[in-house]
Amino acid sequence: MEADPATLQRVVLVANQKGGVGKTSIVTALAGLIARPDRRVLVVDADPQGNATTSDLGIDGDRGRSLMMALQYGEPLQVQRDVRPGLDVVPGGPLLAQIGALTATAAQTGLDLVANLRAALAHTCAAGGYTVALIDSGPGDAPLLDALLRTARYLVVPTKDDDASLSGVELLALRYLKARQEGAAVQLLGVVLFDANPRATARNSQVLADLDDVLAGSGASSFSTMIRSDRAAALDLRAAHLTPAELVAASAAQSKSRLAKLRGGGGRHRADQPEPTADNDNGGNGEVRLWSRDPSGLASDYQALARELLTRIATAETGAPA
Repeated sequence: MEADPATLQRVVLVANQKGGVGKTSIVTALAGLIARPDRRVLVVDADPQGNATTSDLGIDGDRGRSLMMALQYGEPLQVQRDVRPGLDVVPGGPLLAQIGALTATAAQTGLDLVANLRAALAHTCAAGGYTVALIDSGPGDAPLLDALLRTARYLVVPTKDDDASLSGVELLALRYLKARQEGAAVQLLGVVLFDANPRATARNSQVLADLDDVLAGSGASSFSTMIRSDRAAALDLRAAHLTPAELVAASAAQSKSRLAKLRGGGGRHRADQPEPTADNDNGGNGEVRLWSRDPSGLASDYQALARELLTRIATAETGAPA
């Protein structure tokens, strides 16, 4: 059954052919910030590592079985609903690693990954009424990445400022242009600088200028919002399975708990007292100590990126900023 293009209008693929550049962190952070009970968001974890499912959002998932069955047989996607208020997930995992082998024999078996994925995702988006669907892609599975580029309506490319990450942007640009030449509707929204030093203004400006040179002719430009480097917060987000907004709340609660204990002990921390911890109610493994003291700066970066993303989508749809 042919997918209705209108139902795929808000599907955003986050991709780079280099790993470790913030794809998963951006997908789950934006999803957590955009989603509300009355504004639903879908995350499609198309990475065999399944980090968006298990590490970032803290759910068990199905090891990528549902997405794999949709790709191979066109079966309906199984959605885990309300992993956060208004946030649904199609889990990823190691079963997606079979895609490469399936693609190698696609001509003999009649397998059409793109048609299967488009039909399954279109049905899911129509049924869920999602404001936006965000796809997290793995770095190395080219056949699956090509299918995602031919399914998504928009493309966002995260990168760090090192040469390997920037080379990953250039490699992805070639796949993007090939997909466009073959009739894909995907539109590049821009590149996001991830893990940046906010104080390195000259370096950041040069990197953004270089990225705009790479994007020349695509109609896109780099996102003005950069995601800062915050090692402690990044560790907490994944270890405690928290979204940025949840981390800000948990960090504040931990600070209050620490202050209360200090006051209760006459301003001193006794050696026999355990360090303050934050309990995660969203799939964590009990109490997790938080290392970040003030993750609000990182959360603000993600919030600004969410606004910029939605504005760019609105501009692409209407020709005028939202």
